[in-house]
Amino acid sequence: MVLKTPICTFDAKTGILCNLCETKLESGQITQADVDSSIILSRLAQKNSLINKMTLISGKEIGNEQVLLLKTSDVRVIRSNESLKEMINKGFGKNVWILEADSNDRRFLENLFHPVHLESVNFVWLPDGSKMTRIVVEKSAFDKMDKNKLETIKKISMAIRKIDLIVESED
Repeated sequence: MVLKTPICTFDAKTGILCNLCETKLESGQITQADVDSSIILSRLAQKNSLINKMTLISGKEIGNEQVLLLKTSDVRVIRSNESLKEMINKGFGKNVWILEADSNDRRFLENLFHPVHLESVNFVWLPDGSKMTRIVVEKSAFDKMDKNKLETIKKISMAIRKIDLIVESED
């Protein structure tokens, strides 16, 4: 198997887009972050056969964070292999968030908060008609959570799925 990306394999390996992929980029079918993620993962795949078997659905840059949306099975492989995760982080030169591309909203949020267990996920309708999602986590996990990481999770959630989060601890 060969790494699958939003751009063709040849372009991912060479770092130069063909006419077809260039047209996809210009029309908005793919983003520059998709292209950059494809190129970096392709270079890493040459050194690691596990990466070479993966499928990148999309790549996003949110602030100074990199988000990779992958097939569910690929997310499991990365989570179970710490050295692989470190290799990917090092390859991108920044913190990389590995998320399932085809998950429902709850699973998406569980991926974002991993390894923290979500006690509950509820929708809160505000008087102005907007919706927020209330997440409740264990008090001990909430107290240990880095507040900057929590803000990053909120930004990623809003940017990728338009989910506005309220995060609270269990009483």
